[in-house]
Amino acid sequence: MNQEADRPSAPQPLPTYAGLRVLLAEDEPMATKLAQGALKVMGITDIVAVRDGEQALAVLEREQGQFQLIVSDWNMPKVSGLDFLKAVRLRWPHMKFVMLTGKATQDFVVAAARNGVDAYVVKPFSPNQLRRKIEALFTL
Repeated sequence: MNQEADRPSAPQPLPTYAGLRVLLAEDEPMATKLAQGALKVMGITDIVAVRDGEQALAVLEREQGQFQLIVSDWNMPKVSGLDFLKAVRLRWPHMKFVMLTGKATQDFVVAAARNGVDAYVVKPFSPNQLRRKIEALFTL
């Protein structure tokens, strides 16, 4: 009889997100604070926050895409979240991308899916809603 097989397995550690580097593109200050708070609760402290898609693209280029996750608003000045997503997919097709939006229409969902969004969160959102979407992207 195999004693190892009879032992209960040890509890699996919770996934850690502390090593993730996140680019947060959001023009609404309250939504930015809410998203940052949710990320920090997950242990993520390396968060670069910008206020529009143009700044987000500039940061990505400057940092050579060295982010594991992008959290972006859909409706931003200068470069929209959808146009930002399209640009990201051209250069960094495998980067995780979560879209924040007040738009929950079928057209939005189809447009976001066609352009490779990994997940979306409808505003107003709770920190737990954002956390669950991010956790789903980084767990098997």
